[in-house]
Amino acid sequence: MTTAPPRPPRQQASPSRLPEIPGPGETVVLLWRRLRRMSTALYLLLALAAVSVVATFVPQEPVIPTTVADWRAGTEGPGVDVAAGLDALGLFDIYGSWWFATLVVLLFVSLTGCLIPRVRSFVRQATRPPAPGRNLTRLTHHRVLASPLPPEEAAAAGARALRGRRLRARVLAAQDSPTGHPQAAAERGHAREGGSIAFHLSFYLLAIGAMVGVWFGFESQVNVVEGGSFADTPVGYDRYEPGRFFDQADHEGFTVELDAFAAEYHPGRDTGDGPQSSLIASEFASQINVREGDEVVSQGTVAVNEPFQHGATAIYQIRFGFAPELTVRTEGGTELHADTTNLIESDDLVWTGVAAVERTDVDNQIALDLALLPDATTDGGRLGSASNEPDNPLLAVTLWYGPLGLERNRPPAEFDRDAGTRLDESLLLAPGETDAFEALPLELTFEDLPYWSGFQVAQEPGHGLLLAGAGLLLVALVPSLFAYRRRVWVDAEPDGHGGSRITIAGVARQRADTFAEAWPGLADDLAEAVQGREPGASQEQDRAPRADDDVPDHARPPAEEPR
Repeated sequence: MTTAPPRPPRQQASPSRLPEIPGPGETVVLLWRRLRRMSTALYLLLALAAVSVVATFVPQEPVIPTTVADWRAGTEGPGVDVAAGLDALGLFDIYGSWWFATLVVLLFVSLTGCLIPRVRSFVRQATRPPAPGRNLTRLTHHRVLASPLPPEEAAAAGARALRGRRLRARVLAAQDSPTGHPQAAAERGHAREGGSIAFHLSFYLLAIGAMVGVWFGFESQVNVVEGGSFADTPVGYDRYEPGRFFDQADHEGFTVELDAFAAEYHPGRDTGDGPQSSLIASEFASQINVREGDEVVSQGTVAVNEPFQHGATAIYQIRFGFAPELTVRTEGGTELHADTTNLIESDDLVWTGVAAVERTDVDNQIALDLALLPDATTDGGRLGSASNEPDNPLLAVTLWYGPLGLERNRPPAEFDRDAGTRLDESLLLAPGETDAFEALPLELTFEDLPYWSGFQVAQEPGHGLLLAGAGLLLVALVPSLFAYRRRVWVDAEPDGHGGSRITIAGVARQRADTFAEAWPGLADDLAEAVQGREPGASQEQDRAPRADDDVPDHARPPAEEPR
């Protein structure tokens, strides 16, 4: 009886080891590998876009410091506590914060880190000659043919046919081919990877263009009444947003005069109750003159989608409205107010605004509440406007007086209605008419109804980069979506009778279904180029003609009987 050897003593299980903590060098390598991923670059780009959106809602101290001061004091905004939190996060000066600069630097480093290796690899692949093929009959897409052409001629003919299909091809001699036979090797589709690289490079251009525009340009808006003007200075604009590094001395200092404004409306239509005017302007444009000193240096038209360029500054047409010209006099003839008031469109085709008549006397200030009906009509005793065309303008005027708060640096439309007193009577005037308030010794004249035109004025140093990036992005989408890598070979093996045994094969690295659809046509073209036919087919057409080919059948000697 055989005795089993004794079991070895059970060793005590070693305690579980803690995970290894990477050292400083390993941590840097891990962070770099993560940073150089394209997904990381996209996340950083989305973060910058989100931050830019936040900057449109939170006032920026370099642009409007008074509003930021009001938010911090709690007189405006969400409150003192929220403002303190925004201040601690640097959201009142986003583009000047350290973390915004860090995001920008990380984005460029990430883009650079992921693009440089891809560009190097792409250049190597695109400049490398097409690789020869071996074991071609193992590929899904292959065809074996017989050809009367010698192997070298067949391979050359196949290369010519492949080049005709815009494939990059070369011919390998028998000693250079892995099959030991002359071979044509071709490939196409590097544009796919090139388009992908160009697509990602476009984000590089877009990011640079956006940063250049934000830091070194400016954007502003201004409304000008016909016959008026504005100067290219910070105080000359209604809204002014300079870039971080845009200095006041960078302004060109010209003056723009609004010579005339015109608006055309879509043609009206007959609804059965008479012709109805269109409510929408078909186009509107401003005729402007640009002065430098006392000299008009340029003039032209500013229309929607047709900006006017003067030097590095672009002027865009963005909106328009009505600006009734009013004159207010006392009973003794003293003129208190003679100016235009820009109105904005409200509901039911009514244009509204406020004219400040008296500001200096804090306790006896005067404001006029204006409502313009451009095309006044009466429907069932109710006054309204049929359209925005000034065919029959009527101006309704309501007077407020008292401590209205007009001495503050705010738009007149924000006067304190609770502290003021409103007159019960109102005036209704047409252009050229004069009327007076009975409760106050004031006379009001509706002099004229000019237009006001709204412009956006900007210097956009990154505009060209943004256009180039957007164009590159769109162009790069075409090859990255439709091109695909494929390789094709024509291998010519000698058949021992002066002809060749041709193997045609191809493979696709992307979009295999598309290549499968194109393969029959490609194979047929190559077969025709090498004069190929299926093996075992009759060779009657390939043999040399004989002397008795033209002899009729009845004149030929009888065939020998088979034994």
